Amino acid sequence: MYLQDLFGWFTLFIIFIITYFIIKKDRKIANFMLVALILRSIFVILDEYYVTLPGSTMDAIVFENKANYFSEVYGIKIIFEFSQDSYNLSRFISIFYTLLDRSPFMAKMISVGFGIGTVLLIYHFTFILWGSRAALKAGWLATFFPSLILYSCLILREIYICFFLSYALIGCVNYIRNKKKIDLVKLSISFLLASNFHGPIIIGLFCFYIFIIFQILKENNFFIRFKKKNTLYVFLIPILLFPIVAYFLGLYSIPKLGYYKDLYKTKISGNKIIEFKISEKLIWKINKATRSTDKEIGAKYPIWITPENTIELIYLTPIRMFYFLYSPFPWDVKKLKHMIGLIESFFYLYLTYCILSNKKILNQNPQTRFLIILLILYIFIYSFGVGNFGASIRHRLKFVMILIAIAAPKITNIRFNKFK
Repeated sequence: MYLQDLFGWFTLFIIFIITYFIIKKDRKIANFMLVALILRSIFVILDEYYVTLPGSTMDAIVFENKANYFSEVYGIKIIFEFSQDSYNLSRFISIFYTLLDRSPFMAKMISVGFGIGTVLLIYHFTFILWGSRAALKAGWLATFFPSLILYSCLILREIYICFFLSYALIGCVNYIRNKKKIDLVKLSISFLLASNFHGPIIIGLFCFYIFIIFQILKENNFFIRFKKKNTLYVFLIPILLFPIVAYFLGLYSIPKLGYYKDLYKTKISGNKIIEFKISEKLIWKINKATRSTDKEIGAKYPIWITPENTIELIYLTPIRMFYFLYSPFPWDVKKLKHMIGLIESFFYLYLTYCILSNKKILNQNPQTRFLIILLILYIFIYSFGVGNFGASIRHRLKFVMILIAIAAPKITNIRFNKFK
């Protein structure tokens, strides 16, 4: 037990040293980086020794138990056993369990490390878009964002996805601006890493490739007047199209989504396979997510936004997207712990207000235009897979960095005046 605790404290020390060297290079970020580290570390210590944080049971326990199982069964060979299932986080943590020892405290501190990294990446992401002033506001908001704090303290996938997706989006905005091929490579790898923790994230990479293809075609008059200097684009377009076409040809599958043909099929009890129309599959998916909600949590969506036919699916989808992004609402709060979600919903409403108040500039900038398209796409896709606001809080966190970054210029500056 003491050795397990020691590994946790040692991990915290390593994170502190890394943070120190980062802020030494850029003193402007020192304050929010140190606050982010201290805040998250305190919550992990509280969870380890004194209280139970929301979300630290159920899935978090399963991931930690799986990590121990992989460590005992595979040892270091687990690096060759990464798969398309839901347990790549457990496989990653099991490497540390094999090299050192089983320590849930250490695993939580590793999450803290990725959480601090996410705050830093959100700062850099916003800096590229708007400059230092907006980036500092984004860094402070990311530091205090409730679910970014919480999921940086738990053995769950969300903060890992936030980290890799933030890095991918930095590559996206850099490539749109500078057209450097190295950025294209970096963002593609980062999207793939993020999707290994949750498959549907890869849709963002497809979205970016399509956006770039249309941008290339538009800038070159759809190659009606061919210019020799643009020969490279003739080869780049099929390269970008290949992974998208290959998926629809059934050459590979995406975790959680499966093969393209699986979008129309599903398994029920007894492994019986039923084929659906795409609209019927979505209705089935929504109903399944709603039925599987734990009654004790009391976070189920209202029954009236659960569609029963294609017509209802069409007009309820925008409502479900709205509910996905902003729930719980005051009328959904039935327990004291629901208040945490209610408080966070005000953050999302405020960020949306900031975005709408700056919509003209956002639409003129190709970088922010892509980010808005991607944000709407992610909200649309993930809204079909949840039936309660507990799940929506976890899923919308995966791409909260987009909201923070594009809202940053309009986020209010908070100044602390010194007492005279």
